[in-house]
Amino acid sequence: MAGLNVVQVAQTLHVTERTVYAWFSGDRAVPYSAYKLMRVLCRFELPGAGWEGWHMHSGKLWTPEGHGFAPADAAWWGLMVRKARLFDQLYAKSAVLDRITRANNRTADAAPEGPRLAGTVGAAAAVPALPPGNHGENHTVSPSERVQHHG
Repeated sequence: MAGLNVVQVAQTLHVTERTVYAWFSGDRAVPYSAYKLMRVLCRFELPGAGWEGWHMHSGKLWTPEGHGFAPADAAWWGLMVRKARLFDQLYAKSAVLDRITRANNRTADAAPEGPRLAGTVGAAAAVPALPPGNHGENHTVSPSERVQHHG
């Protein structure tokens, strides 16, 4: 069984060497539990329903889809799982913030606007008009504005 000799198989399964010889010769059927345990211990199979279709072969872990992973490939799995967990947390927080923002926008849209100035519409109503006078004292005029005013 899987590169083990009769003595090793007998010791592993806690049976006599005579029993193992009987299995190998075909005189007795190998109990399914012994067969399954040897496949798991020799890394041909993985235990549990969650590992169905996965197997070990040629030093690699093989997925049910046929993708093989070498031992070095597993070095990044822990990091990948931690990143996925962090992404889930950040995504959940983002969804909460999005709901709050949408609720605040709906509340702002439904709230009555502040005092309106005569002759203004929409957003301009919120900006008070400057008193009459010269308001260009501190204003730099761009060349395009000069052309428009002096054209």
